[in-house]
Amino acid sequence: MVRSANAQYLLVDPTTSPVVPSFVAAPRLSDLKNKRIGLIDDSKENAKELLDIITDVIKEKFGVESVCYHRKPSASKPADPEVISNMTNECDFAIVAIGS
Repeated sequence: MVRSANAQYLLVDPTTSPVVPSFVAAPRLSDLKNKRIGLIDDSKENAKELLDIITDVIKEKFGVESVCYHRKPSASKPADPEVISNMTNECDFAIVAIGS
């Protein structure tokens, strides 16, 4: 194979800058007393048990008023948008458990 002495090569930089999506967090609650908690169970092993313990502690220690519980059908699927919408209207904050 013969190469021409005049061959040119184009070097390409494969790096990129990170793309950071915009996000506006909800305002923090000043306390949890009489608040409504939403729980989302991701259907993995031990997620329900973890949420049960968290619920007991939060109710006892912080005076949470009520609990709205939802179990996803599968850890690999997102929660149904209708469930999220309902929790948005019915809950003051939410916790998502990721089992092991």
